[in-house]
Amino acid sequence: MIIYRYLSREIFFSTFAVALVLVPIIVSGRLINTLTRANPGEMSLGFIFELIVYRLPSMLMLILPLALFLGVLLAYGKLYLESEMSVLKASGISGKQLVTFALGPALGGALIIASFSLYISPAGYEALEVSYAKRAALSELDTLTAGRFEKLPGDRTVYTSEFLDNRTKMDKVFVAQLDKKTSKLEITYAKSGSQLINEEGKRYLVLKDGYRYTGIPGLADYEQLKYNEYGYLLPERQLKINIDDPAAKMTMSLIGSDKAEDIAELQWRFALPLLAFIVVLIAVPLSRTNPRQGRYAQLIPTIFLYLVYLSMLMSARDKVEDGASVLYIWLTHLVFLAYGLSLIFFEQFWTNLWNQIPSAKSLIKGKATTKEIN
Repeated sequence: MIIYRYLSREIFFSTFAVALVLVPIIVSGRLINTLTRANPGEMSLGFIFELIVYRLPSMLMLILPLALFLGVLLAYGKLYLESEMSVLKASGISGKQLVTFALGPALGGALIIASFSLYISPAGYEALEVSYAKRAALSELDTLTAGRFEKLPGDRTVYTSEFLDNRTKMDKVFVAQLDKKTSKLEITYAKSGSQLINEEGKRYLVLKDGYRYTGIPGLADYEQLKYNEYGYLLPERQLKINIDDPAAKMTMSLIGSDKAEDIAELQWRFALPLLAFIVVLIAVPLSRTNPRQGRYAQLIPTIFLYLVYLSMLMSARDKVEDGASVLYIWLTHLVFLAYGLSLIFFEQFWTNLWNQIPSAKSLIKGKATTKEIN
């Protein structure tokens, strides 16, 4: 139990450190991608915070398996590098026992990922859809930013210098609208403005004490109108929540569905925890490191192996969405599970095979020797 607790602690701290590095990188990348697609001023800081919070569980679904995989590689690789593994093996700890010690963290990581994929992530997607719907149902005036020209539905460009009385009134309002049929430009200025909802529920932008100019740009025939009160009819907005996206559906609603997209989403949610468990079985034998090679010698090929595994799973999910059998997903798991078990039970075979493959250093030395001879 002492050895088990020690190894589990090493795996936990390594996994936590890797996740701590990966989460900000992936979150910032997703955030930059979202902000580049949004118009300036379209997203408030509050909505951006909601976007990050609601999408974080779905990101953790993909980050945690990789973090667990690298955590086992780094934790066990450190023990090999510092010759602690030699001491453990000299004490009677076999390679199969090392795999057994890693099964506890693997099972714990798989359960955490299952909670994200089956419950937390769908709830986050659903809450995000509700947030999008509420934002879409906001009044145009609620989304305006003081001191900035913004385009509203109806080909109107609106500007206000300042909001007053908790955004119920606007100071110094400018409205420009171009009629595409007549090519007439209508420019309206008002000292103040506010939103009015009549008895029928229709919304108006009411402007007070201003001027309206109407004419064709380039011609000197503008009409000027001074008014005390002038109103614009605003389009109706309704709260419409669309949860047709399979990622936003709760797991229980996916069970029993005959839609290919729902079936693929359900299988994907079960596949990620199993992915985390299988990659630990693969990581333990692959963590064997020669102290002369360094701690990170095995990282690049093993990360490539993980990416192949994940890419094959995603490709299988796409095939299931197109109507293929779910066996594609489980066959992918079976292939890599068999590979992991072969690394554990046929260690000598893979060791001999790996030793027969010339390393990069030997190839470079061989080329250098050939050049010297020539």
